[in-house]
Amino acid sequence: MRTMLKIATSDDAWIGLHTVWQWSQADRGFLSEEESLYRNWEKGQPDNNNGNENCAAMRKGGRFHDFRCDLLCSFICYDESSTETYILITEKKTWTEAQSYCRQNHTDLVSVRNQTENEKVKVEVTNQADYYYWWIGLYKNWKGSDESKSSYRNWEKTSDHSSLVGDNRICAVVSSGQWKKKKCNEEYRFICYEDNLILVKQSNTWAEALTYCRQHHHHLVTVSTETLQHWVKRRAENASTSHVWLGLRFCCTLRFWFWVSLERLCYENWGVLYLGSECGHAGAVESRNGQKWFSLPETERLNFICRK
Repeated sequence: MRTMLKIATSDDAWIGLHTVWQWSQADRGFLSEEESLYRNWEKGQPDNNNGNENCAAMRKGGRFHDFRCDLLCSFICYDESSTETYILITEKKTWTEAQSYCRQNHTDLVSVRNQTENEKVKVEVTNQADYYYWWIGLYKNWKGSDESKSSYRNWEKTSDHSSLVGDNRICAVVSSGQWKKKKCNEEYRFICYEDNLILVKQSNTWAEALTYCRQHHHHLVTVSTETLQHWVKRRAENASTSHVWLGLRFCCTLRFWFWVSLERLCYENWGVLYLGSECGHAGAVESRNGQKWFSLPETERLNFICRK
């Protein structure tokens, strides 16, 4: 809401929110990046025929269709602790009700990770002659263009989906403080965001980096949220060293990590288990790979990121 109050526009303007198809178990580390992108849509699907078809079902032939999430269908649960991996529930529920049932009684609605799994699930549903469509754990979710996972929403009260029929690429605009759903290929003004971070491609010790940032900018970067980690990641990709200094340091006296900005260490992204015995160490983020944080001796010479 604090961000919304800064945006003063009465005309429609794009914000960084758009829809993506996502598996129900995507946030649980169950799928690799490649597996999370597997789809087996029927020809002509998804078509968003009603303007709000945001959930997916598998038909008997093993192909996916998009439907309104409030329709009643049978569904397929996945159970990681059972020898019977795929549990077919013939009782008909909405997609949300099916997801809740699977999470309470098994693991989750089934996520189909590849063609091999698709064939196994296809065999299961084909054997059920009286049931044609089955909910699976694929749904359309809203995602920030900066890959953030904010749950804040501020949609306008009216919900007319007629203008969205036939288009699965839906994006959001803001107007007079409320959000509207629009086709992504329409043209509107747009609002940009500045992350206020700068990568300094000098190879300095941590103390030298801290002094440089304080003299020329504000301070070494504090990474207090997943969104900030995303922007730090984008800056670090252009570094000339394997790691990049953050404004994170280990206090030997009190034996804990702290940000030099004095913000609390709530969000963490360590690459290895921290054992708490690293006097003379500071925090650095990988410039490549998974861009996790690591504890390194302060005397190492690395690039660093300042906050403007």
